Amino acid sequence: MASVPSPPGQIVLHQYRQMYGLPNASPFCIKLETYLRMAGFDHRIEPARGSARSPTGKAPFIRLGDEIIADSGLIISQLESRFGNRVEGKLTLAERAQSLALQRLMEEHLYWAIVYARWLDPDNAKHVTGYVKDVTGLPGWLMPIVGSLIQKQVKKALHAHGLGRHDAGTLWAMGIGDVQALAHWLGNRAWGFGDQPTVIDAVLFAFFASITHTPWDFPLKTQALKHRNLVDHSARMLAKYFPDMEKAA
Repeated sequence: MASVPSPPGQIVLHQYRQMYGLPNASPFCIKLETYLRMAGFDHRIEPARGSARSPTGKAPFIRLGDEIIADSGLIISQLESRFGNRVEGKLTLAERAQSLALQRLMEEHLYWAIVYARWLDPDNAKHVTGYVKDVTGLPGWLMPIVGSLIQKQVKKALHAHGLGRHDAGTLWAMGIGDVQALAHWLGNRAWGFGDQPTVIDAVLFAFFASITHTPWDFPLKTQALKHRNLVDHSARMLAKYFPDMEKAA
């Protein structure tokens, strides 16, 4: 049996900084860092400052030897295929398909409700402005100019996606529908598939925690916290993969 190759040295993970008692402000960064811990890859974190210097201009991205790979999903796919399917190897093709469909629900739809809550929600304008300042590191005197410009760009992206074309009540209802679907799918299981976490658990943790750890209230967060199975799943993942952070929470 052929041996599985090892990565060429330590993986360097470029991502944003910790925030709100979470490994990261970005659910995609949480997803990837959780996966690296699940898979047992030796890695270190290099904080991204300003615009991410990746092929996509976004974080997270990794340096693997002399190679730079961007996009959390593509990174995980590459690491799994190159280094022995450390996390997803036990899943059937049907389970992998189901996992991918649920990831798309969170990453391509639910994500935009989180974006609205953190960047644009007019009912929490004070908190949103604070979030923009914290995540960008901008000095207060620049916020009226640069912060407003960033929010306009986010609003444009949300409108282009389609979710931003709806009123707030409809947007929240759509996000709540996503969370309800995820809660019904997980049911009373500890993990998505089998007796150990897989990538879908990393993604579910990343997105649910990003909703419930945002330190102000909004309808999506209020409803999400009512799903005890998702609350418990998030707590299990935090304790299992980020025990120091879990103790500090």
